[in-house]
Amino acid sequence: MSTGRPEHRAWLLADVGGTNARVGLYNPGQGEPDLLFARPTSDFDDLAGLLRAAIQTCPEAHVRHAACAIASPVEADDIALTNAGWRFSVEQTRRRCELDTLEIINDWAAQGWAITRLGPTELAQRSDGVPAPMTPKLALGPGTGLGSALVVPADARWQVFATEGGHISFGPQTPREAAVVTHINARFGHCSAERMASGKGLETIDAATAAIDGRDGQPRDAYAIVADAKADEPAARETLTLFTQALASAAGDLALATGARGGVYIGGGLIPALGALFDWQAFHQRFIAKGRFGDYLNGIPVFSIEASQPALAGLAAYVEQRS
Repeated sequence: MSTGRPEHRAWLLADVGGTNARVGLYNPGQGEPDLLFARPTSDFDDLAGLLRAAIQTCPEAHVRHAACAIASPVEADDIALTNAGWRFSVEQTRRRCELDTLEIINDWAAQGWAITRLGPTELAQRSDGVPAPMTPKLALGPGTGLGSALVVPADARWQVFATEGGHISFGPQTPREAAVVTHINARFGHCSAERMASGKGLETIDAATAAIDGRDGQPRDAYAIVADAKADEPAARETLTLFTQALASAAGDLALATGARGGVYIGGGLIPALGALFDWQAFHQRFIAKGRFGDYLNGIPVFSIEASQPALAGLAAYVEQRS
């Protein structure tokens, strides 16, 4: 969503997730964004508070333009940041911050724009396969939720479309997965991919297996589950396995649905936090487990996004293409 007319000056870029917010300063055509700060989203009451705090850190830049990636659908002036409890008007925020331009895009649209800009050292190939030229690419990844975006060729350029692929229904492939899905369906009314393959998904899976197995104790948050998995606690390890299978299954479904022969690019904050606990080989085996179309998926390369601030890079690419 756009408000105002841009000029060739510094842009404030903000990547605002349900958990963390990262803000950078960018001069179009002059390298990469400079990170100003990274803070918990809960430090701020709304977007205006975050932007004003950022503007105060660089008064010499005379910032008049901002572009923000928000973990929410972006369809009108009224925006709700679901996982942080924010609700704001884009136009009112622009006025409160005394900006000439305020652009709002979905956070995974920013990730999609990032993969049009990232270099080889900022990507790690996790499977065989060669990207087919000028074919769609899929950006996907777990953080607080499960985000996705489709990147499609348009003449000699790219266009990026935010999607809600994380909310497709998850299809269980084993009796254990079926039991977990039945429990989640009973609890929430729908078992989406996000209910399994995200930070919140780790907690949902763990609570489901605890109920199914009759384990006592308080529910664990994602941090505790990861810590216990690192200590090789069996239930936590199973939770990570179920999470990995769910993410791979969703990635394979979305790659088939979109014809993403240009590659699947996995980002988000959760997999880097898991580090060596995340099993890329197991991911790929489940990714291609689509019967007759296993060979089709085996030809699609899977990359992990290794850039430190991919959403800010994506916002920079977005600002460049609209100039």
